[in-house]
Parts: sequence; C-alpha cells; structure tokens
Amino acid sequence: MAIQEHLWEFPHAMQLKVMGAADAPLEQALIEILSTHLDDFDAASHLTSKPSSKGTFVSFTAQVTMRNREQVEAIYKALNACPHVKMTI
Repeated sequence: MAIQEHLWEFPHAMQLKVMGAADAPLEQALIEILSTHLDDFDAASHLTSKPSSKGTFVSFTAQVTMRNREQVEAIYKALNACPHVKMTI
C-alpha cells in the first residue's frame, strides 16, 4: 500500500476495520499486529467486534492513531500478510 503522504495529516486518528472468518484466531492476530506497531494500543478500549448476520464472519474495528506514513504501511502490510484476515478497510 503506497501512502500519498501529502493527503494525510499526522498524527492521524482513524478507524481500522478488519474482517475474517468467525472460527479463526483473528482477534489475537489483530491484537498482536497492532500492539507491535502502535505503542499506545489497548485492545480493551480500542477494539470492538461484530459478528456477521449468519455468524460466519466477524469484523473488528480498531480506533488507532497513526504517527507517520511508515507506520501505516507497516500495519497494512502485516494485516495483508496475516492468513486470518480476509479484508481490511
């Protein structure tokens, strides 16, 4: 993911949405990725989940503050490499 830095203002508060299969360990993988890249990430207060209507999938919304372009790119790269992540928004 190439970030056009001139379109962003850092630090940048945003919602990061991630979706995956309900039976996968997505929550743990997401917490590990975000904790690795964000010093102030607290899953208890920054992460919420919602199951799909049929319960097949689950989506997570993380309230995050990105500090710079490199951090954004590293997080999206880690999420895209995670086998439990089906989609990121």
